[in-house]
Amino acid sequence: MATSSDDATLVVSRKIRPGQEKAYDDWLWRAIQAMRGFPGYKGVTMLSPEGVDSGQRYLIWRFANKAALDNWEKSDQRNRLVDEVENYSTQHYERATGMETWFALPRMKGVEAPPRWKMFVVTFLAAYVISFAARSLLTPFLGSWPLFATNLVYVGILVASLVFLALPGLSRLLRGWLYLSETTGRKYH
Repeated sequence: MATSSDDATLVVSRKIRPGQEKAYDDWLWRAIQAMRGFPGYKGVTMLSPEGVDSGQRYLIWRFANKAALDNWEKSDQRNRLVDEVENYSTQHYERATGMETWFALPRMKGVEAPPRWKMFVVTFLAAYVISFAARSLLTPFLGSWPLFATNLVYVGILVASLVFLALPGLSRLLRGWLYLSETTGRKYH
């Protein structure tokens, strides 16, 4: 699916109340029909990560840009639809407050993030290697720069390398160790 950089996306997760599946499906069909006429609406994808018989639904609403999404969210039509769907389902929130998001296993229900000490070890090792390599390679070129400027360059390299390369890669590479249950010895991967 190709998207432009202006696209805006809204992700909503809902837990359907038992016995309200048909009412929810009818509501969803009407919501989609209503949105088709709304300026900037580009489509919706529905995911049911636990299978079609599950009560959990993720709706990924796509809009042409942030202004179109903002207009939809402020519209009376949307507010009426949200008020109605509350009769059939509850909005589900998930929060992550720290490095757990790098080490999450989204398809493993009941598997929690690794212990913080393991996340610390992986993050520390990655940051140390990246920082050491960046300083070793760039100090000859940046040695005469002011401390503020060199620090800005090193921190930029460190953060970008951690976010885009090291943490995603190391969490995959070390998942056997990261998710080894300390009580059962079972590996999750």
